[in-house]
Formats: sequence, C-alpha cells, structure tokens
Amino acid sequence: MKQLPVATLKNALSWWFFASPMTHAHFYLPAHAWDAAGLRLAGDEARHCAQVTRHKAGDIVVVFDGAGRKAEARIEVLGKTEVLLTLLGQHLTPAPSRPLTLLQAVTKGDTFEWIIEKAVELGAQRIIPVVTERTIVRLDPREAAKKHQKWQRVVLEACKQCGQAWLPEILMPGPLEAALDHAASASVRLVASLQPHAKSLRDLLPPAVATPGTAGFAVLIGPEGDFSEREHQLLANGGWSPWSLGPLVLRSETAAVCALSILSYELHSPTPLP
Repeated sequence: MKQLPVATLKNALSWWFFASPMTHAHFYLPAHAWDAAGLRLAGDEARHCAQVTRHKAGDIVVVFDGAGRKAEARIEVLGKTEVLLTLLGQHLTPAPSRPLTLLQAVTKGDTFEWIIEKAVELGAQRIIPVVTERTIVRLDPREAAKKHQKWQRVVLEACKQCGQAWLPEILMPGPLEAALDHAASASVRLVASLQPHAKSLRDLLPPAVATPGTAGFAVLIGPEGDFSEREHQLLANGGWSPWSLGPLVLRSETAAVCALSILSYELHSPTPLP
C-alpha cells in the first residue's frame, strides 16, 4: 500500500475535521482573548471543561469566538479555574448572507428559555423578546435586566451544544413598536397569523429567495391571546406579511419552532419551494 506524505495526511485530516460535524465539546473564548501561541479558558468555561464535561489533559476540544472562528485545540494543562490549550487548526465560517431574526412574544415560566434554545439550534441569528398588549408577563427594568442576563447564558449554551459558529444576539425585552424598528432592515418580514387572508409560505417565500440582495428574514410570533386590532394594523402598515402555519391554533412556543424549522430548511435547501 502506497504511503501518503505526512503533509498530505495533515491537510486531509484538517479538511475532514472542519468539513465533518464537530463532535468535540465546544467552549467559548471571546475574540480578544485569542493568542496563536496558546489559548486559555477561564471562569465558567474552565469549570465546565474540568468539572462538567470532565476532560483530561491531552483531550481535543473545539474553541469558538462567536464571530465565525472555530479552532481545534489540545488541552495541555487542566485546572478548576484555568485550562491551557494548544491551537491545532482553525477555520472561519462566513456570516450568514441572509440572517434569520425571531421576534417572540415573552411567555410565562421557563417556556421562553426553551424557545430561545430551540431558536439558536434552528439557526436564528437574532432573538428579539417582545411585550405586546396581551402578553401576560410584565417585567420592570430590574427584572428585565436579570432575565436578559439569563437568556444570554441560554443562547451561549445552545450555541455550544449545536456547534453554531456565530453567537446569536438577544435583545432586551421591549414593546412591539421597538421590536419592529429593530427588524426593519429585514427584506422579508413574516408574522405567524390565523387571519383569513394569511398566505402559505409557497406564496410568500419563493420570490424573496430569488431576489438578489435579500438582506435577511424576520418572523414574528405573537402571544397566546394573539395581537390586538391596533397591533394587527401596526403590522400591516409596517409591511409584515401574514403567514399561515396551518388551520390549527398553535401554542406560542410551538409556532416559533414550526416557523423557524420551515424557514431554516427553505433558506438552506438547494431546491426552494416551487
């Protein structure tokens, strides 16, 4: 059997690592903390590596900066508060050309955290928590800030779990008007709707997918009690297209996962809907 040169083998292994799903544990290291001479995990990431995933010196892990860069690294020194790594190879994933934004009415209990987790796994690049007229949850500024910190942690953990190279942004919760302003740059704006004139994705998405320079997609999921008449008018005036997810009344979290699943599939499918 002919032996391949070492350099060829290294290149092949490097390609395989970045072209294949990365099954190694992922750890977050902000871009400013990267050093080609050696990488260092500290704080929560170091504790997670040493005490939760129980890695050992010599293990291979993946480090990412949340801005598209991923690296394969070997653990050299493992401590409870510090993990030292040797950089083995890195790869840059381009930013999504048509980012997906989820505007989601805040739900009760832990449901909203579950929605955030699934939104990240389904490729949402930005999540905008919305407080509508019929939203049950009401947060004062202090509660909102505390929730936002927790939601950021949920985003990071979901990003690590699914191997997302770009760390999604989650905004502070705010009123519908402010949320719509944040999503105004999206070329395609859809709102899940049970209104009689709501259209299917077959009628709404194909022209948008074929449009050159499409800046992004935004989908809005309302509260369990739906939007008020004033809010429906506000959406219509803002160019938000009513999108039917089917004849059944879905819970808010179900609608979010359904909508993002469909959009994520269509945006990455080589053959869009006819």
